[in-house]
Amino acid sequence: MKHLIARVFQTTIAVLFLIPATPLFIIAGIVVKIDSPGPLLLKQKRVGKNGKIFRLYKMRTMKRGANGNLPMHTQVNDPRFSPICRFIRATCIDEIPQLYNIIKGEMAFIGPRPERPPIVEAYTPRQKDILNFTPGLFGISQLVFREGVVVSEKIEVELKYYENRNLFGDIKILIYTPIVLASHVLGKVKPDKFATNHKHAWLEKVILNERTSS
Repeated sequence: MKHLIARVFQTTIAVLFLIPATPLFIIAGIVVKIDSPGPLLLKQKRVGKNGKIFRLYKMRTMKRGANGNLPMHTQVNDPRFSPICRFIRATCIDEIPQLYNIIKGEMAFIGPRPERPPIVEAYTPRQKDILNFTPGLFGISQLVFREGVVVSEKIEVELKYYENRNLFGDIKILIYTPIVLASHVLGKVKPDKFATNHKHAWLEKVILNERTSS
């Protein structure tokens, strides 16, 4: 019953979010199409809860014909993205289609970030424990890491949180998400004043209620 209530609640919120988010997606989509002709919607196979494969939807922001041999995760100043597309990614407008994944029940608003099958195949037995949780649009790893992600570091942080998850922690994630997004947007506008860091260690400590060592 608890799972059903949570499912109905998240589906309802996702539908409501789609109403104001759709115009933003359309405007950003026009910009992306002008910047780099090609398909607007990207469908990627990702591994969800209990190892189930699903198709994750997002706006294509890579340049057309981007070299697939480059790292799977976005790197700092990744050459596969134009400056305007880096800005769109910083705002997470490209993630709006994942509201549909939430409506379908494949994702939740808060959870570990789902990875591609080749990455999951290389997980250690311990790392595979992260598949016990429904992947999310937002979460602790999405706040702590932004660009240049190291998979082992990401999963370590996620396991620390989701294996001991609580409502207060989820509230902190919701509070800090717009703050972190704003800082990354500013980092794209004025990189000399607002640098985009690989890792926000202080946020990890705040969300996990860990004390900073003196």
